[in-house]
Amino acid sequence: MITSQELAQSPLFSDLPADVLDQFAALAREVTCPAGKMLFREGNEASHLYLLRTGKINVLVQPTALTEPLTIVSLSTFGQLVGWSGFMPPNYYTASALCLEDSTLLAFDGQRFNDILEENPAVGLIVMRRIAHVISQRLRTIQGNVIKSLYRRDQ
Repeated sequence: MITSQELAQSPLFSDLPADVLDQFAALAREVTCPAGKMLFREGNEASHLYLLRTGKINVLVQPTALTEPLTIVSLSTFGQLVGWSGFMPPNYYTASALCLEDSTLLAFDGQRFNDILEENPAVGLIVMRRIAHVISQRLRTIQGNVIKSLYRRDQ
């Protein structure tokens, strides 16, 4: 179990009101993912979003034009977001998450996560902006990786 004080150390939850942090902490469930296993796969139904506690995870996408998946980001810091699709319709993972090391994560039921945001609109706006920032960073990384791959293929 995680405390609201520990949860507040993550970029997603920092500086949120204590009562809302308590709700998110109560919702969090710790899960483990052994090294070499997928936490989730691109295209699978998404019902949870995750925060990394310990370990290392690569977030991967598989462009149809390429034979090898592209790594979007390697996560190894407490509180990094994994699987944001778990609370965003249409609720299918847009990437895969491969555990490179034995990893522990906090799992949040996507619907209940959304319920907390809807009950607290000011907090919801803050959290959504933070998630949008993560998505934006990862899209820029994907663009860069695809351009590099296409450039190498043309040579």
